[in-house]
Amino acid sequence: MADSTTLLDDSRDALLAAARTARHAAAALAHATGARILAAWTLTPAPADPAAHIEAQHAESRRHLARLLEVPAGAEVVAPMTEQLFDRLTRPATDTTPIDYTQVQRYTYTPRKPLRRVLDHALDHLNQIEQWQRWRRRGVVPTPTDGWVPSTVTLPEDRLPLTREDLDGWLWRVDQAVSLLVQRAAGLGDDDLDWQPPDGGWPLRRVLHHVARSEMLYAGAFAEALPGDAESRYAAADARLRARLREAPGTTDRSVVYPNLYGTLFTRAAVVDDLLALERELCERVLSR
Repeated sequence: MADSTTLLDDSRDALLAAARTARHAAAALAHATGARILAAWTLTPAPADPAAHIEAQHAESRRHLARLLEVPAGAEVVAPMTEQLFDRLTRPATDTTPIDYTQVQRYTYTPRKPLRRVLDHALDHLNQIEQWQRWRRRGVVPTPTDGWVPSTVTLPEDRLPLTREDLDGWLWRVDQAVSLLVQRAAGLGDDDLDWQPPDGGWPLRRVLHHVARSEMLYAGAFAEALPGDAESRYAAADARLRARLREAPGTTDRSVVYPNLYGTLFTRAAVVDDLLALERELCERVLSR
């Protein structure tokens, strides 16, 4: 813990010092902020059983969804996640194409948008289970069926007012979709969960942990929003990471795992190492320009 704290301190200080005079300081701080929040999320202990993880996370996140009526109409919040971090965390290990961290494509949320994203995400991956099963057992290659748009896109309907009747209807649909996903996931064996698609795609175990972690991003968009300016957002993200590091148990309990936002399992040390690598890259490739 002491070593991690020192390494994180040094990385933070180097980043902030370089950012004071750098042309792309705001962009670098945005990505570093997202990385520190993602690290904090990853360090949240999760059930190793992916169905249990989805169920537990939805129970937690639903409290945030149920309070969306408290958000002022017309509000729009900037999430810590960026599309550049998405590219970094989801691309194959063999893809070494440089990512342009001088640009920032942000995720933003209105009061209605988290509800749409949680529902669409659950339905999308519920369908994926069926497609993966047919692929594995009968060789039927999946057909893309995404009927939703990503978090980088805000639809006109996302900006409509949210009424009590609207929220109740959304919550019912979300609860039903998550319940169906949990039931279907709970019926999968280890062979189903760990089957590696021939195209190098994600096994279902990773997919399902990703669904659970993503609800933290969507549902907590307003309840866990960061302050406005770049340095304050980074400082708040850093504080949340430090708190999570203090709370995360150093355990070998196999019933507990630490998946990142995209379902990859980490150790506590690996979470810190990955974050330090990104901040070092930001200093060397973005802030030194």
